[in-house]
Amino acid sequence: MKNPFLHLFLLFLFIALHGCSEENTTTPENSAEPAVPPSPLSNNAIIEPALEFPVVYVEELDQSQEFYKEQHETSFSFVSKKNWFSFTAEKSGILTKILLFGKPNFKPSDHYGDSMHGFIREGNPDNGAKYGEWEISRDDIVNQLAAQGTNGREAGWITLRMRGKIPQIIGKTYFMVCEEITGDKPWFGAFAFGEGNPYKAGKFWLHPEHDLVFRTYVGKTPDQVARDQKKEELIEKIDLPASPPEQPTPLPISQSSNNVVVRKTDPIPIDTIEQPTAPEPKPLEEIKPPSEIQTEKLDFIKAPVSKDDEQNSTKEKGSLFNRLFKRK
Repeated sequence: MKNPFLHLFLLFLFIALHGCSEENTTTPENSAEPAVPPSPLSNNAIIEPALEFPVVYVEELDQSQEFYKEQHETSFSFVSKKNWFSFTAEKSGILTKILLFGKPNFKPSDHYGDSMHGFIREGNPDNGAKYGEWEISRDDIVNQLAAQGTNGREAGWITLRMRGKIPQIIGKTYFMVCEEITGDKPWFGAFAFGEGNPYKAGKFWLHPEHDLVFRTYVGKTPDQVARDQKKEELIEKIDLPASPPEQPTPLPISQSSNNVVVRKTDPIPIDTIEQPTAPEPKPLEEIKPPSEIQTEKLDFIKAPVSKDDEQNSTKEKGSLFNRLFKRK
């Protein structure tokens, strides 16, 4: 090598230039990361998939309260302490639906929203275990009542179908809680309720002795049915009668009519009512005269003659008249 110092100089120069290039491309650990413009999708909230309706084999009525006060209506709010009603389960299974008796609120309105959404809590309406979800809109109520044949302002049964597997355990208290009302409105619905604490196993937020008119239904999933069948394997199988077809849900009873249900019936035409007929008088010819009337003949028994009667008869024979006018 003619000039080793030149080669060393070039080598140090190459190393220095390479180090500077790395410093320019790397970011120090303590330096702030450059701002990255957000993507258009990052501004949208993540929407969780809606829960599915539970698949059940058997559905039965569990709880109900069917007394109401006429011309008394109440609503749900999304505000705490004004957004729930409670009931106590008596059957184990999955909560499938809740029926409320009422009608749609007025529209348009500054106080009532077009729909409400909520869930079920166990034990406490504020912090109990949270299960499933439900929702109902004013349009849903109008369509359901129209299918029942009611007019625009008549009350009827309103069905709220539950989503998700909401457990129902015998003896536990559950709360139907309203979480949200559309349009930022404070109220939703016009639901009937009863006074005097007609349902002692639950409450309504309005008053401790006021209870909504409601019905709860419990179903069993295929797994629950299979478990029940395994428990009954030792029981002799019998032919069960076919279940009767589902009947229309009966209307609740008004507390203003002394709990007596008066049903309207069509009037019976007068022509169809059979009038009682008087017996026709018999002609005189058919009436028998008194002479032809049969009478019973009585045979009188003669009493025996006594000794006194014999003496009297002998005395009559020996009397003065007989002696004077004795026949010759």
